[in-house]
Amino acid sequence: MKKKSQYTYLFITVCILIVLAYSFCHYYAPPKLRQPYQINVAPDDTLRIAFIGDSWAFLHKGHKCMIPQILQDSLHRHVKVHSYGLCGYTSKEIYEEMFNNNDLRAFMCKRRYDYIIISAGINDVNKKTSKKYYKDSMEGIIGFLLSNNIHPIILEIPDFDVYKIYRWWRTDKKLLRIVSMRINNVPIDCKQIFRDTLDSLLSEKGDWNKISIIKYKSWNNDYSRDLKQLYLDDGLHLNKYGYAILDSVIAKEILKQIATEHNTESPLESDADHHR
Repeated sequence: MKKKSQYTYLFITVCILIVLAYSFCHYYAPPKLRQPYQINVAPDDTLRIAFIGDSWAFLHKGHKCMIPQILQDSLHRHVKVHSYGLCGYTSKEIYEEMFNNNDLRAFMCKRRYDYIIISAGINDVNKKTSKKYYKDSMEGIIGFLLSNNIHPIILEIPDFDVYKIYRWWRTDKKLLRIVSMRINNVPIDCKQIFRDTLDSLLSEKGDWNKISIIKYKSWNNDYSRDLKQLYLDDGLHLNKYGYAILDSVIAKEILKQIATEHNTESPLESDADHHR
């Protein structure tokens, strides 16, 4: 009887391990790319911009966005910016939610966006996903936008305090991250690995046109200073000043792209030359 009980416990333990292993592998598996659905909304003269992705997109909604004012002053055209973020979501989860989340899908289809700013990858770093996981997910997101003639603006993974986030995890989460690091062959701070992975993807996709990348060093290039000035105390999210800085860089990139499309000089660059 005792031996039978031991076999029962062993069987249950093995089953639990199999379920955990399957769940782990399924969660960390790269996404299956889907056929993009089409966004058919009649355009108007308003320049429409969206900020989608993780908690950076979610919290962006609560700040006074600087982009419309900067663009309207230069373009003399009505500008609207909308934000939809999914806190804690990885790049794969963001991509899949673009198809599975009815609210996000409605957000995408409700308006005809000219530019969409993508914040994805921070949680890939925090959860220690693989390079292929991140690469395939970003390929899906960018491909979806391009298929709908939307200009993607990719935020390169910023220089947040990944060690502080790691210390915050509960013991069970830390153990999971350790396993993830071993299996996916990434260190605690894998930000640069994923940045290089994005560069590799864009190099491979030579036929992809009209893609912008906001390099983190263009606005977030002094780690110690920026953590104090641009970030909240959590070392992960931007404060009001941080969003103002980021918004100004994004607005400048949009003006640059519009000038390129019309073969003219960017208004901001023109002003800068005038004042020199």
